[in-house]
Amino acid sequence: MIQNIDLIKKNIYLDAAIVNANNELSILSAKNAFELGLINPYLIGNINIIKKILININWSSIEEERLISSNSEAESAEIACKLASSNKVRLIVKGHMHSDIMMAEYIKSEHQLLTKGVRMSHLWLLTFDDEKGPLIITDGALNIMPSLRTKQSIVRNSINFSVKLDNFKPKVAILSATEKTLDSLASSLEAEKIERWAQKEFPDIPVSGPLAFDNAISLEAAQIKGNVDEVTGHANILVMPNIETGNAIVKVMVNYLNATAGGFVVGSKVPVVITSRSHNIDSRISSICNAILSMN
Repeated sequence: MIQNIDLIKKNIYLDAAIVNANNELSILSAKNAFELGLINPYLIGNINIIKKILININWSSIEEERLISSNSEAESAEIACKLASSNKVRLIVKGHMHSDIMMAEYIKSEHQLLTKGVRMSHLWLLTFDDEKGPLIITDGALNIMPSLRTKQSIVRNSINFSVKLDNFKPKVAILSATEKTLDSLASSLEAEKIERWAQKEFPDIPVSGPLAFDNAISLEAAQIKGNVDEVTGHANILVMPNIETGNAIVKVMVNYLNATAGGFVVGSKVPVVITSRSHNIDSRISSICNAILSMN
């Protein structure tokens, strides 16, 4: 299940950096994305490992100049960011490495990849192989303890992406552990403030909070709790109180509900595809598709 590939212009072959491409899953995903006409990759990492994998997966057509030697995750990230800042690549794809190392390099001022006045955030689009509709979950991979202002940017970034999707009418739930505002629970207080802010910022898009997870996605739960509005039971954008919640929910859905998770970072000059190192090829290519779609 490749997400949104039908919404992307065919055979664009976007120049992309595969950062620390030191395992077969990263390179095989890049090969498949190339064969689909999505990207033309630079493979950055241990050259000996990369060349062995290229032989194993029978990829002999990639040009030698697109294999770039690196001795560490940090060096791979630096090379990728330099390629992006010099406009040699328009997309960065995390390979077999830690996300924090990738993003710590990306935000360095010397690369000039940040957009003034815009806060970056990560979002996952989750699709399922049954009647469940798609969900956007944000932020579960970048902003660790987002402030109120950061959460406002997270909402804005997710809505801006969602309008690019076919037949997706955003309904945004700001999650907490309760539907009440409690002085002892900061996420509930912030959710209420975000709801009021969103009513002015996005008057045509329903935003509700605070909501517990069940209230956001289950109309039955909302009705039992007596808390029904446009969003409850129908939310398709779930804004997380912190990174642990978002990360855990996505991985539960991937591993227990067989969801495909297409994840990437938005809000900067060059999108960064960030998936879990354990995510499969469909999720990785879906992430590439979503990142490309966000650029249109």
